[in-house]
Amino acid sequence: MSAGARPPGKAMYVAAQSDVLWLRTVQRVLHARSREQPDYVFRKLWGLVTDPRNLRLALARVARNRGRRTAGVDGLTVRKLLQQGAEDFLRQTRDELRARTYRPSPARRVLIPKSGQLGKFRPLGIPTVKDRVVQAAMKNIMEPIFEADFSPTSYGFRPRRSVHAAIAHLKVLMQPRRARRWKLPGRLPYAWAIEGDIKGCFDNIDHHGLMQRVRRRIGDTKLGRLVLAFLKSGILREGQFLRTASGTPQGGILSPLLANIALGVIEERYERWTWPRQSPTPLTDPESIKRRAFQNRANDKRRGGLVCMPIRYADDFIVLVSAPEGPKGHQVAEREKAALAQHLKSTLGLELSPSKTLVTPVTSSMRFLGHIIKVRIHRSKQRPISTVLIPRDRTQRLRVLIKGLFARRTLNKSLEDRLGWLNRILRGWGYFYRHAWGAKRVFTSVDHFVWWTILSWLRRKHSDAPMRELAKRYGWKKPNGRMLRWQDGNARRFLMSSIRVSPYRMAWMTAPHFSSTSMESPVQ
Repeated sequence: MSAGARPPGKAMYVAAQSDVLWLRTVQRVLHARSREQPDYVFRKLWGLVTDPRNLRLALARVARNRGRRTAGVDGLTVRKLLQQGAEDFLRQTRDELRARTYRPSPARRVLIPKSGQLGKFRPLGIPTVKDRVVQAAMKNIMEPIFEADFSPTSYGFRPRRSVHAAIAHLKVLMQPRRARRWKLPGRLPYAWAIEGDIKGCFDNIDHHGLMQRVRRRIGDTKLGRLVLAFLKSGILREGQFLRTASGTPQGGILSPLLANIALGVIEERYERWTWPRQSPTPLTDPESIKRRAFQNRANDKRRGGLVCMPIRYADDFIVLVSAPEGPKGHQVAEREKAALAQHLKSTLGLELSPSKTLVTPVTSSMRFLGHIIKVRIHRSKQRPISTVLIPRDRTQRLRVLIKGLFARRTLNKSLEDRLGWLNRILRGWGYFYRHAWGAKRVFTSVDHFVWWTILSWLRRKHSDAPMRELAKRYGWKKPNGRMLRWQDGNARRFLMSSIRVSPYRMAWMTAPHFSSTSMESPVQ
């Protein structure tokens, strides 16, 4: 049996290892051809998309996702669907795709509150389980093709890439090359930065502009029509159907890939300095492409020309500009900002927010992906360095969240329940900021705040109990240890200061499994 349902407590659906090996071989071949032939158009992909092995893997992916308990407009969850028979479902879905009778259902619209922005919501479209399986099957085949074209300065929603890698890359670009003891502003590689903010990016991407970019690589008409059908499938909100004339609905498995394909226009504008595959002569070796990009940047800087370097994570991006300091350089950066806005408007119908898209000197604080990055003078070495910091408002927001967990209204809860929620928050927050400068000091400060917050909560909960009794009932120490940690039942308070803090290294970022140079034929 290649796949099937599992008892409760285990994976609900698992594909066979032979299916996994088949897909990896197919992806390696597709990626290698896309990398070696930048202008190649893939015209025979429909058989791979509708292959039973690919559909089984797509169902296994949907079954292990966190959203497997969420239903679309048809009310079916993954568990309900598997109870009706997985093999029958896959056979029916494949027959509909092959007979071209498959039609995507509208996505169910829900509003998710934006973190830290009271009263603001993020629209999320939840497709049906069948649509999620088909989208996963399409992504399995399309992703390795477009990965060969994506610039190394693009990080969002790509395999083996992360927020920390994007921030580390930006930090490296801003780092002064020489270790001389000069003061700011000094000779910085990039003096200005354009902090990009796109108005309603995912809801306003022009379908025509997106499909033009998809068809550069995908010449299979059946697959192209299915991509467009998902874009036009619409949304259902409170029983009312709304057409989608533009945008890629957030929530679908295929949407992040389509958004990256569309927003690649930002990197293409600066491809001479980031990823010059096409000009003046096509290159296929990644190292050769990087060397050419470095030579182009060095030559243009030496001649006094403009050099721009973008770093993008989904729709958040910063463009570094090598203009001189002072009013003249600011004017150059402003002109580039206006040119970029016009480029996005003409290609994708997107608009930059005038109030939020700022031109900032790199010596000032810039917000990017929840961090602050800037060039400052090192206190002891007395030379400029690029630094990544934890924003103070994020630390304050964490403290407010912790106080809410131990508010007076929660006195009827057990400490074990409160610690369960608290530890999840502390671990997630701590591991997200563990690569920032000064993180250990911030973590220690939060640990002290948490200790006193819990003690205050316990004193209100047990108003007549002395400190010695509270420590005996809820305290824990290591043998010969001096620090008291709160615990209750099976829960013990997590110490953020125990997280190992270190700068992120670009060498930690690995390549996707399908980037192998193997040219074996797909297993039939």
